[in-house]
Amino acid sequence: MTPARTALGLALLLTLGCAAHADGPPEIVLDRDACSRCGMLISEARHAAAFRTADGAVRVFDDIGCLRGAAADTQGLTVWVHDGSEGSWMNAGEATFVVSSGIRTPMAGGVLAFRRAADAERAAARHHGRIVRSVTELLATKGAGS
Repeated sequence: MTPARTALGLALLLTLGCAAHADGPPEIVLDRDACSRCGMLISEARHAAAFRTADGAVRVFDDIGCLRGAAADTQGLTVWVHDGSEGSWMNAGEATFVVSSGIRTPMAGGVLAFRRAADAERAAARHHGRIVRSVTELLATKGAGS
């Protein structure tokens, strides 16, 4: 293979890698990237959240509560949160949320997201919280315990 073909192949792979990432959640560098709402460094992946607007703008947050405050509604947004049990990114449309003033989060948002409803139910019982079954409902109410 010629050097030109090798370079072209490498460029194609890099482009495809970027395109695939553009559809998923953004990469957050802990203790380096700042919350788009409050400006605090994002230090705990478990509480980090993000959204992408219909025009492609990405905003990252240190707390689901900050995301709630920044998102006027879910129209045109793709929202991601971290699973409260195992910490991986997930689309917020797949999450069950627990809201409680007893949940300690970086900015006192008091919200955790769970991939499995059973995990959310256990967390709700432990934190005397309320279960919220959709991101639309979550964003329609503001503040911990609401």
